[in-house]
Amino acid sequence: METKTVAALEAARCTGCYACANACPVDAISMPWDAEGFPRPAIDGVKCIGCGKCVRSCPVLSPAEPAGPGLQEVYAAWSLDEGIRYESTSGGVFSELALDWLAQGGALCGARYGKDQRIEHVVVDSEEGLAAIRQSKYAQSDVGDSYRQIRSLLKSGRRVLFCGSPCQCAGLASYLGGRPEGLFVANFVCRGTNSPKAFASFLSWLEGRYGSRVSRVWFKNKVHGWNRFSTRVEFEDGQVYSEDRYHDLFIRGYIEQNLYMRECCHDCGFRDLAQTADVTLADFWGVKLKDASRDTDLGTSLVIVNTERGGELFEAIKPRLFWERKAMEDAFPGNACISSSPEPNPKRRYFLSRLDEVSFDELCRECFDEPSAVSKAIASARRKVGEVLRKIKRK
Repeated sequence: METKTVAALEAARCTGCYACANACPVDAISMPWDAEGFPRPAIDGVKCIGCGKCVRSCPVLSPAEPAGPGLQEVYAAWSLDEGIRYESTSGGVFSELALDWLAQGGALCGARYGKDQRIEHVVVDSEEGLAAIRQSKYAQSDVGDSYRQIRSLLKSGRRVLFCGSPCQCAGLASYLGGRPEGLFVANFVCRGTNSPKAFASFLSWLEGRYGSRVSRVWFKNKVHGWNRFSTRVEFEDGQVYSEDRYHDLFIRGYIEQNLYMRECCHDCGFRDLAQTADVTLADFWGVKLKDASRDTDLGTSLVIVNTERGGELFEAIKPRLFWERKAMEDAFPGNACISSSPEPNPKRRYFLSRLDEVSFDELCRECFDEPSAVSKAIASARRKVGEVLRKIKRK
């Protein structure tokens, strides 16, 4: 029997990409948070006409054709504009791609912090708009009707650059029924998408601790260098929270503990990055350059060119970049999630089920498996070595 709605998709496989909600011609699908705080389709049975468009747009039930043959040319790169490089999560390559796109009259679609720091995808067409969608955000975004807006722009002859997680890029392709001319897609090496509810709980805990509302969140802040992986949160009264990856509870819960990723992320079906995008971007952790004296600690991008379309745009921005060709195997040590999914923490369900009742810090103290003394010593040594190297390079 033919599947008529995405209600047939088992919960553990749903990515929350919003393609079904965008595809529904009668707006019968909303995307409320589920009990774990992830967006999930809810179908209004009264409105639903059983047309099957939601099924045909679902990247899990109806995957689109791959983006290209998978050229997979690999580069280490960064913007030669130090301001752009500093303000970016890694080396600023996304911003350079986006600036070139804007100069050609194109529009951009990416994730920004909206009201109450909730992460949302928006369409922008200015450098001011680009500034808002720059930098990584470590919780699942509300895509809203962005796919509909993109389709409308493409139909009007406007070119669009979309940046999202691999499953969001796949969702856009399934929604559009392919990859039309005028659309450029950039994804990123994704470890997994975190619960917006967990992120909101983290910020609520910080606001209680500092007695002021959050005004800005900046993951991988570079005040102490890119390699420190610092989280900086600014408050309306001028106070600042700043901790590195070994001390920031939210990043520890994500990277060390695997406590609040979406269930499907632990068995991701979109790790073939060439499947969903023209270009893949990431931090090039552990990169080794031919000239070892170059300062990589302001941020270095991993760039994987997946299609001819991606190669053309990357060639166009090369004059504004430092870049060096690399092999794919150079990227694996610092980006294991190119090819593998993180294991779920046995305490994951418990952690997410308690967010309404227990403060974020208390839950972390209860659920974290503390690193060993050896791990702590290694982390401390890395921080000290990084500080020494930065001082040497700046002399």
